[in-house]
Amino acid sequence: MDFSKVWVRYRALLIIAFLIVGLVLGYATGFYAGVNSQPVGRTILIDAAGTLQIPFNRIVNQIMKQQYPGLSYNYMYEGSRLAANEITQANKSFDIFASADYRIIPEQLIPSYASWYVIFASNSMAIVYTKHSRDAAEINSANWYQVIAKPGVIVGASNKETDPSGSNAVFMLQLAGLTFYHNSSYIYDQLYVTKLANHELLIVPTETTLDAQLEAGAIDYELTYSSEAISHNYQYVNVGSKFDLSDITQADWYSVVNTTVNGKVVKGAPILYDLTIPTNSPDAAMAIAFVKALFSPQGQQVIKESGFQPLNPVYIYNQNNVPSDIIQTMTQTGISIKEVS
Repeated sequence: MDFSKVWVRYRALLIIAFLIVGLVLGYATGFYAGVNSQPVGRTILIDAAGTLQIPFNRIVNQIMKQQYPGLSYNYMYEGSRLAANEITQANKSFDIFASADYRIIPEQLIPSYASWYVIFASNSMAIVYTKHSRDAAEINSANWYQVIAKPGVIVGASNKETDPSGSNAVFMLQLAGLTFYHNSSYIYDQLYVTKLANHELLIVPTETTLDAQLEAGAIDYELTYSSEAISHNYQYVNVGSKFDLSDITQADWYSVVNTTVNGKVVKGAPILYDLTIPTNSPDAAMAIAFVKALFSPQGQQVIKESGFQPLNPVYIYNQNNVPSDIIQTMTQTGISIKEVS
């Protein structure tokens, strides 16, 4: 027997066998990879109000990353006016912009940086504190405006020039002054004149930076959103819808007070959050996926659990420019739409 010929045939059979096995394994691997693979290297870029960080983090991490496991998440959370400047002045690109004042997008982004927006949630002002705050056992919904004005009580608020929370704090005090003293400046002056002069009023660019001051005992009370208290398990005083800017039906009452922001007179208004996908979004598909996640039943639950009130109906400007997938998700979730001009 010619063993060399046998070996050649045997080796050829081995090669063929290995090729068949390789093809089968390669096909199977490719098939299952195709079934289970998700887009990798995708990024969502969010520029939003500081109070939205907790719910938006949850929407990205708990909802979106289930569908896109390789998703990267970059963000800037700060005062809404500062956040808008990132787009209009710093020329940065984001997939999502969201504001704590529904007037910022139409005033600063439409039409050059965005073509539509949706008003999707409301919030309320509150007096936020901990059990270690001075007079924590005394303060309530009937005397809050007296307690925070006491000498020695340290109060924190955000800067109205950079953050709507700051102007909303002013409106809350003005409305209370009108109601209890027939003078919109009475309680405001006690804090923003007297306490400020006595270093008993701390003003910061964004309300979320006050949380660490509150926990450390550097301040006794925050004039901020109730969602901050709910998200962080702080105590808070519900000051009532007459003062907390939460009720759309009381918009006329809220508008009787005003303050100056960046040289312009701004009237009191309900606290309403809106969002848009900027026209220069680096990844419009991811932006749409985020908005769909927000308006899904799970996303709406996240918004509610974070201390906001999801709106139904929502209010949309220029609905024809809103991606149809977003409108479809709203419809499937049972959210109705009212168009605004």
